[in-house]
Amino acid sequence: MDKGLQLLQRLLDANGGKVNGKFLIAVAVVAVIVVIGFVAFRLILVDMILSLRDSR
Repeated sequence: MDKGLQLLQRLLDANGGKVNGKFLIAVAVVAVIVVIGFVAFRLILVDMILSLRDSR
């Protein structure tokens, strides 16, 4: 977790301590895409497992 904080600190220092609104929106969009992808993967995995159980 410290690496993430260090990266964020470097980005803030490079920008003079100001975080651009577009940057925050981009980070939020990427986070939402990652969460949606993870949820979709889990749902597909559960569906596959349940279909394997039903085929017996």
